Amino acid sequence: MEDTLNAEAIRRGLGTDWLGRRIEVKAQTGSTNDDGVALARAGKPAGTVVVADHQTAGRGRRGRSWLAPPGTALLLSVVLRPDLPARAAGRLGLAAALSAADAIRGACGLAPVVKYPNDVLLEGRKVCGVLTEAHLSGGRVAWAVIGIGINVRRESVPPELAAHATSLEAHAAPPARNNLARALLASLETYLVRAADDPEALAAEWRDLDTVRGRQVSVAFGATRLEGFAADVDEDGRLLLRLPDGREERLSPEDVSFRGFS
Repeated sequence: MEDTLNAEAIRRGLGTDWLGRRIEVKAQTGSTNDDGVALARAGKPAGTVVVADHQTAGRGRRGRSWLAPPGTALLLSVVLRPDLPARAAGRLGLAAALSAADAIRGACGLAPVVKYPNDVLLEGRKVCGVLTEAHLSGGRVAWAVIGIGINVRRESVPPELAAHATSLEAHAAPPARNNLARALLASLETYLVRAADDPEALAAEWRDLDTVRGRQVSVAFGATRLEGFAADVDEDGRLLLRLPDGREERLSPEDVSFRGFS
């Protein structure tokens, strides 16, 4: 089945106020996030979107590679200019993961969950990842780029990752990527507004879907490993880790990497 990405098809019926007014579709690029960062630095407006059929140097958190054959995944990045304090940058990743879960639920009738800080899972395996890059100035987020990658076709998951990753097609009839992109962008605008105006509501929605909250976890925090209880996520997107001695650490998303937990 032909599944060609098209900017006009994505915009048709989008219904957003500002997100997706400009959409650039590329057959191939190194990384949509690199493209988004270049656009942000060039002063392009909030809501500018880059979508690619294929990435040759796609990456996830902590420099991990994100590679999928052409036409098998939805890969996009969005330029943002949020009015947020620097400490609240973590809200953006929560908003992105929740919007991806919402789009998958609506497009496929599936029941995805989220894993802190910003993965989306189906039956315990990763189907979507988020990479947020923010530029801070004067204690505030001057601009940010959110990259979202959703595995759509089975071929998007290499055999060596099949134990930990999955695709939409492995669970349901896969949606056309233009339709999925439209649903994702519409939901993302809603969640970004919530991140700015009602962060407690955003955190509450995260808690409802979070697979980490309430579990004993081992967290790599810089060069230190912390063992503790994942008590909650606060309204700024930080993980509240309760240590064995009763102390509580608030860890920002960029500081957190789980060990022995999938």
